[in-house]
Amino acid sequence: MSMEQKNPRTVALKPKTRNTLQAYMFFLPAAAFLILFMIWPMINSAFYSVFKWNLAGNKSFVGLDNYKFMLFQDSSFRRALLNTIIYTIFNMGLTLVLSMVCALLFQKQSRMSVVGRCLVFIPVVVPITVMGMVWKMMYDPQYGFINQVLSMLNITGPSWLYDSNIALLAVTIFNVWKEYGLYTLILIGGLQKIPQDLYEVADVEGANSWQKFWKITLPMLKPIMYFVTTILLINSFKAFDHIWVMTGGGPGNATTTVVTYLYAKVRDNVGLASAASFFLFLIVALFTFIKSVIGKGGEVDE
Repeated sequence: MSMEQKNPRTVALKPKTRNTLQAYMFFLPAAAFLILFMIWPMINSAFYSVFKWNLAGNKSFVGLDNYKFMLFQDSSFRRALLNTIIYTIFNMGLTLVLSMVCALLFQKQSRMSVVGRCLVFIPVVVPITVMGMVWKMMYDPQYGFINQVLSMLNITGPSWLYDSNIALLAVTIFNVWKEYGLYTLILIGGLQKIPQDLYEVADVEGANSWQKFWKITLPMLKPIMYFVTTILLINSFKAFDHIWVMTGGGPGNATTTVVTYLYAKVRDNVGLASAASFFLFLIVALFTFIKSVIGKGGEVDE
């Protein structure tokens, strides 16, 4: 009788064990990807950052000298860090404004809205290096499309990518055009989840469109805005492809960011490039943490 009482218990544990194993099977691939392609490279960067090491194999321990050199002696790194911050501010600001405007225009379920969503999303799916080359030709001071249009309006176009005063703005404008469609669709998804009852009550109380936007739309979009701004922040700090294709970091150091800086340094000193990479990781982590604290995790106020 005692064995008959134990067997049901043994059988009852099997479904739970099976569910646990299935859960681990779904979790392990994501965990392996995170460890192999994110955590392990950061550990490697931190390790190599304390060495002076070129690709020829000569490696010597230098402690924190790479960090001291970057921050206090290398003016090109300080310029790259400043460019990265300026680029991030303008890229986030312009992208958020343009994405929000387009989301408000195309949120309704109509044919024109569907066409509009498709049009704004086209730049997202085109490879960034290809469009970077196209825009580089469009920015050409003599034969580029943009300056040709300006000349028709009797406006002298600038040397977009060759003027150190506006080159960073030029590559920022390109990236805004390239990515705003993605964030537009994300914001549209958030807008469509806002209960329409809130707007109806606001209409009864006599609220205008601007008041409804500030009192209803933006507060209800807090979780989506938190997600969008976080992704924008990370992508802005690690911008590389289009900048390298369009300017190579020039003219001079006008468009050099931290990522282009470390890419240029990796051939001569892997340790210095690793220090720049790990330093960038710390900055992004710090900004993300501060934003999460200020934004309270993107929670919607009741």
